[in-house]
Amino acid sequence: MKPASAAVDLLRNPKQRAFYQLALDSASGSNDYRYLFYGGAIRGGKTFVSLSIFVQLAKRYKNSRWHVFRKDFPALEATTLPSFLKIIGQDDRWEWHRNRSNYHVTFKPNGSKIFFKGENLAHDPELTDLLGLETNGILYEQIEELSPELWQMGCSRLGSWYIDQMPAPVTLATFNPTQRWIKPKVHDLYVRGELQAPYYYMTALPSDNAFVTSEQWRTWGQLDERFQHQYIQGDWTDLTDRNKLWTYAFDRDRHLGRPQPDPDAELHLSFDFNRNPICCSVIQHIADEIRVLETIKIANSDIESLCLVIKERYPYGVYRVTGDASGQNGSALMPDNQNYYTIIRRVLEVTTTQCRVPRSNPSVRDTQVLVNSVLQRSKVVIHEEKARGLIYDMEHVMIDESGGIIKEDRRDPSQQADALDTFRYWCHQYMRDTLAHT
Repeated sequence: MKPASAAVDLLRNPKQRAFYQLALDSASGSNDYRYLFYGGAIRGGKTFVSLSIFVQLAKRYKNSRWHVFRKDFPALEATTLPSFLKIIGQDDRWEWHRNRSNYHVTFKPNGSKIFFKGENLAHDPELTDLLGLETNGILYEQIEELSPELWQMGCSRLGSWYIDQMPAPVTLATFNPTQRWIKPKVHDLYVRGELQAPYYYMTALPSDNAFVTSEQWRTWGQLDERFQHQYIQGDWTDLTDRNKLWTYAFDRDRHLGRPQPDPDAELHLSFDFNRNPICCSVIQHIADEIRVLETIKIANSDIESLCLVIKERYPYGVYRVTGDASGQNGSALMPDNQNYYTIIRRVLEVTTTQCRVPRSNPSVRDTQVLVNSVLQRSKVVIHEEKARGLIYDMEHVMIDESGGIIKEDRRDPSQQADALDTFRYWCHQYMRDTLAHT
C-alpha cells in the first residue's frame, strides 16, 4: 500500500496502515463500518493517519467534500493544519482558500475540497452555522473536546453532498482518554467487547508510533504518574475519583494477562442472572493462582443459551457452579417451575454436589473487603481480552456513601456491575477460608 504522500510513511506503523485501509474500504462500501475511531493516548499518530485518509478520499472521489472539525480555529491552526501541510508537502495541485468563514483546500485535478472548521460552541451554541452543511465525510479531531450536539448534527448531514460517484458516508474521530460523553459511547463498549458495526475503534499509543523519539520518552518519564497512566499508557480510569472505586486494589499491570485454561483442572462458573445482560465468569484456581479465563456477557438472552455457549467453549473438565442466590427461586420466565440452577444442572450435566450457592447473596460491603483482599494477597490473572466486562467493572464501579455499589441507573454501564457480581460471588464462596489463614 502506498501512503497518501511521501511525508506519511504508513509502513512503519501497522496500526496506522490497517486503519487507513479500513477507512478506504468503508468509503467504498466494502465493509459495514461507518464511524471509525482512532486514539487513546498522545503521539499515537492519529492525526496524521486520519488526515491522510481524507487526502486519499479527496483524490479518489471527484468533486467530493470532506470536513475536519476542532473545538475552535486556533486549535486547528496550532495542530491540525500544520499536520495537513506536512502531509501534502509541496504538492502544487492543492489550492488554499484561507478565509476563516470558509477555510478549505481544493484538489485542483478533480475539484474535491477539504474544509477546516471550528465548532465555536461559545459563539454559536445552537450550531446554526452548520445547518446547511453538505458533506461526504467528517473528521472530528480530539472529539472529547467537542459536543455531543455537534456529533448529532454531523450524523444528520453525512452523505448530503451528492456527486456522480458517491462514496459511502464516513466519519473519523480521534481522541485522548476522557470522562466525557465519548467514553461511554465508544470506549466503554469497546472494553466490554460490545462495540459493533457500524462503529469501529482502534487503540493508538505512543508505543505504536515509530517516530516517537527517545528524547520524548525521557521527557515523559519525568512527568507525574497520573499523566503517564492517562496520556502515555492510555488509561481511561477516572483517576480523580480512584479512592471511590469499589475494587480499589485492582491494578492493570499486576492483574491483566492472558491465562490459559488447564484441561485437567476444575472449571468454576459463577453466574449473575440479569436478563440484559446475563453473565458468567469462568475461573480456575490452580495452586496459588486464580485465573479468570473469560467473562461471558450475552444481551437479551436466557440461561439455557448461556450454558450452551459455555459448553461449546469449555467442553472438558469438571464444572463447579456458584453465583447469584436469586437463581434458586422459581420464575414465571422458567417453564415447569424450574429455576436457573436446575437448568444449569441439566444443560451442563452437573450434579447438585457440584453446585455451591448461598441461600442469600452476600453483603456488598463485606465482599468489598474480601474481593480487594484477594486482589492484594493472591495471584490473580484476568484475561485482558476475554474478560473485558470484568475489567470494565473493576475500573468503573463506584461505592456509595454507605459502602455499597452505586446502582441507581441501570442504563449507566458503570452502575450495572454484572461482571463484578460474578467475581465477588465466587470469592465469597471459595476464598473466605483461604484468606482466614493468610
